[in-house]
Amino acid sequence: MSAKRQRVTLEMPSAGQAALPAVCYLPSILDASDVASNSLTASEGTQQSPAKRLKFNVHAKQRLGSSVQLVHAALGEIEYVGRSDGDENAGVQPCSYALGVYRPGDGKLQLVSVAGDRLFRLDTRLVDEFGSTRRRRQMTAREAGVVAADKISGGEAVKEMLGGVAARGQEGGLTREEATKRAFAQRTVPPHDPSATTASAAYPLELLLGPADRQQQRADGEAAGGAANGAAALVRELNAGFIHKLAEDQQVLAEAREKELVHPYVLSRLGPLRSIKASEEEDSHSRAHERARYLALLAALLRMNSRLNLVPKGEGLMGVAKELKIREGLAEHLLDKFYVRTEDVLRGVRYSRTDAQKAMLLSYILAVAVVVEDGFMDKEEFEELRGALKLEATKVATAMQQLGCSVKAVRLTVERSGQTMQVPAYTVSLLRQRGLNAKTLAECFPEIKVGKGKGGK
Repeated sequence: MSAKRQRVTLEMPSAGQAALPAVCYLPSILDASDVASNSLTASEGTQQSPAKRLKFNVHAKQRLGSSVQLVHAALGEIEYVGRSDGDENAGVQPCSYALGVYRPGDGKLQLVSVAGDRLFRLDTRLVDEFGSTRRRRQMTAREAGVVAADKISGGEAVKEMLGGVAARGQEGGLTREEATKRAFAQRTVPPHDPSATTASAAYPLELLLGPADRQQQRADGEAAGGAANGAAALVRELNAGFIHKLAEDQQVLAEAREKELVHPYVLSRLGPLRSIKASEEEDSHSRAHERARYLALLAALLRMNSRLNLVPKGEGLMGVAKELKIREGLAEHLLDKFYVRTEDVLRGVRYSRTDAQKAMLLSYILAVAVVVEDGFMDKEEFEELRGALKLEATKVATAMQQLGCSVKAVRLTVERSGQTMQVPAYTVSLLRQRGLNAKTLAECFPEIKVGKGKGGK
């Protein structure tokens, strides 16, 4: 005996000026022990799951006739932030989404379009802000980093935030050294040699192009040798030969500039390379080749930075490598480090960058750029780099401090829109030192202040 089918009336009323509902998802939720002190329910005395302790705030606005939603979910010092017009929805998508509300008494199913007609992702961020106004400003910023080194105006804020992470680690039974290491791991710093006393030794190419997982770098025996050999092979894939040609041949340089084969900032750094090549010093050849390699890596990173999303056009990895103007092996490594690969039947393969990857790519660019300058940038060189990145001077300076650089605020006179004006700038130095008491890179990193745990212990 079959049940009688129930008729349902389908309605889709116009939202008018009302804010549309936001439908978003969390890629993952960090373990409760990593994000906040444990909380117990009064009735059961059991630990609450992280998902149940999330606190949501929703902001909406009308933009070009459509509703845009900004969602913020907080879990201790971990924040999940996303918006309906986020980068994951930047491309053309064939699907639209609606939220259904069934009213059994009336036999009606009402459908309401969701904000932006899309589902959107909430990305994780570690933040420690200074009030609700600044919090809203940071939430609406499109370029966010997981450590927010390029969002927080003062280095002290980063120290306090990371110190809080370390303090909670001590409460969880970790030693001070272990807690500090956990806090340091939250920083957006490329692979480096903490014992280095020069800029080039601090961020060597073999580490920058090493395994994406830092744990692999601590492997022993054959695994460690394989990782080192892999990094060395990637270093050889850097197109240093073309950089040498740019420095030597004005015709090749003019063609590269006209066809935009190399980022203009890299072309502006060829002068010091020419000077080294013309030098008669004994080590000039090796120094010139090393600088050319760093410039080749910087060119690749800057090109990737200008391409938030990559869509291969029928040639797979080969096509992406051609677009980035690098070799396939290096392209595969950098794609894995700075992009997330997705694939579906309709859209095919697509590479997009998360907020954490944006912050890490910025750190790589800055580390390579300061090494290219032998560990020192004057205010004019800093302004050139800032202009190439299209970021505020304070954001670049704060990110450089996290790399172990010493920065000093100055004023720079520039010509803009036919007017002479003064703009904020910085001088930057990394391990520029002489004498027997030279500091190591580890000693130059901003201090992590480990706070006292509960009970003042």
